[in-house]
Amino acid sequence: MSGALGKAGRSAGNLRKIQILGGLACTFVFLALAFYHVPVAAVRATLAGAQPVWIGGAILVYALDLSLRTWRWQIILRASDRVPYRTLLRALLVGYGLNAIMPARLGELFRAEFCNRDFGLPRPSALTSIVIERLFDGLAVVLCLGAGLFLAAATTPLSRPLLGVLVTAALLFGGALLVLLALSGKVLSRFFARFPRLAAKVALVESGLRILRTRRAIGLAVVTAIIYVPDTLASWFLVKAVGVGLGAADSLVLVGTASLSTLIPSGPAFLGTLQFGYALALGFAGAPRELGIAAATLAQLAVLLPLALAGAGVLAHASGRILLPMPAKGKCGGTPAAP
Repeated sequence: MSGALGKAGRSAGNLRKIQILGGLACTFVFLALAFYHVPVAAVRATLAGAQPVWIGGAILVYALDLSLRTWRWQIILRASDRVPYRTLLRALLVGYGLNAIMPARLGELFRAEFCNRDFGLPRPSALTSIVIERLFDGLAVVLCLGAGLFLAAATTPLSRPLLGVLVTAALLFGGALLVLLALSGKVLSRFFARFPRLAAKVALVESGLRILRTRRAIGLAVVTAIIYVPDTLASWFLVKAVGVGLGAADSLVLVGTASLSTLIPSGPAFLGTLQFGYALALGFAGAPRELGIAAATLAQLAVLLPLALAGAGVLAHASGRILLPMPAKGKCGGTPAAP
């Protein structure tokens, strides 16, 4: 048994190394693509001349964005457990903050663990709610990109790659929606019926996914649409800080492209992929690519870095030391915390 556990541990360690190396490789590749024929001095000069007022505006509206995302997460969880808004906000800061510095969005695992330790929310319920949240985000950014390209009605050398991104993302998230709808029934329960311990956890997953089959899914779609108003505004402020004023169509293209770029494995703060996404979107809008690279760098320095520090601070405050176990403060609906 100990040999098997040791082998599993080594496999997990090797997988993490592959993820880190893959992320670093993507960072260098996409940085090279973003900076292709772009003078570094031009990016540096743009950053030096960025207007603080617009950067401050981006930070403020992103804070509003986070508060709305917490509200949406509370709506998702309401089907199974009623978790206090404050607990969810702290967990959201942990997850989003660590996503900015860890590969493969591993911050989401910390978010689920935080809810489990801080409020006793079962891990399967927390993880299922996060999957639903990310599904609605993915569908929203696909719609943003599609609507932006449609409204722009522009034919540029960058139109074809952006259409390719749109089609790929639509297939990815459309397929994910169909799979989750299928799993929200009793398929998993029947499959795992002979394994009682797993069956209990599977039942929590199915219970969480059931919201996709109810009218509340429409409410979630509406709340997600509201969320992307400050999200789009934050991106608009960041590019305005470097001297670019985007129209509605180009702003939607920027939000869709930048958000989808963060799905690609990368180094901390989506370094490289975010620069490439911003450069691609601003190039489509007719602006110099160095302005997009500068705006992405501002997003990393002014938004993602403080978010990462806030998430680490919440962990440190809750546990005394980062990554130490946190005592459970209660149980959700009488359900014991999953082991």
